[in-house]
Amino acid sequence: MRKALIIIGKSVLALLSVSGVALLAFEGWLVWHYEYGLGLPSEDRLAAMSSTGPACTTDVGRTYVPLAEVPPLLRKAAIASEQLDFYEAWSLNPIVEIALATGAGRRPRAGGITQSVGRCLLSLSPEGRQQIDPIGSLFFMQRVTRSLSRDRILEIYLNESYFGRGAYGVAAGAEVYFGKRLAELDIDEVAFITARARQPYPSRNFDTRSRDFVIDRMLTAGLISEAEAASSKSRPLLLNDKPPSGQNTPVEQ
Repeated sequence: MRKALIIIGKSVLALLSVSGVALLAFEGWLVWHYEYGLGLPSEDRLAAMSSTGPACTTDVGRTYVPLAEVPPLLRKAAIASEQLDFYEAWSLNPIVEIALATGAGRRPRAGGITQSVGRCLLSLSPEGRQQIDPIGSLFFMQRVTRSLSRDRILEIYLNESYFGRGAYGVAAGAEVYFGKRLAELDIDEVAFITARARQPYPSRNFDTRSRDFVIDRMLTAGLISEAEAASSKSRPLLLNDKPPSGQNTPVEQ
C-alpha cells in the first residue's frame, strides 16, 4: 500500500511539473507574441518620437497645438471627462488598473485618454493597422505608458483625436464648430469640444446632453463654479453651419 502511494505521489508531482513547464512556456509565448510577434511599434520607436508635434500622422495640413498652448481649462476638462486621475495615478497601465480594481472589489476606472492614444499609435506600423484582439491592445497600451510621459500622451490625445466634421484635434474642432481659436472658447464650448472626442458622430444633429455631462464633470472636479455650470448649461448650442457654398453660417441646434 505504501509503495502504491509513493508511486501515485511521484506521478502527481511529475504531472504538476510538466503542467508547470507547459504553463511557463505558454506564458512565455504570450509575452513574445504580444510584445514582439505582432510587429507593433517598439518601446524604442515610441521613446524616440519627438517630445512634441504630430505622432500618428504625417498630414502637414492638420493644425497641431503644443500642450503648453492649449488653454488649461480645456486640458483639465478632457481629464475630468475621460480619466480623472490621469496625472495622479501611480500607473496608467490598464493591466495594473484591472488588478487593483479586482483586489479592491471595484470596477476598473476608465482610461479613455490612454486607450485613445494607444489606438492612434497603432497606425505607426502596417501590422498595427490591422485589428488586434483586446489582450494585444492591453499589451500595447502598457508599452505606450512605459515609453511616453503623461504630458506627451495628453498632447497626442488633444491633437490627434477625431472630433467629427473632418476635424482632427481640438484646434480644428474649435474652428469647424464655432469658428473660434482655442483661447476664445467659452465654458460651454469647451465642454462641447471635449465631448466630441468621445462621440464625434453624428456630425450635424447634436443635442446638449453630452455637453452638459462634461460641464457636470468640470463642476465636480472644481474647474468651474455652480453659477458658471448653470449659466453654461442654459446657453443655446450655436454651431457653425456648413452650406454647400462653403460659407459658415451660425445655426442653433
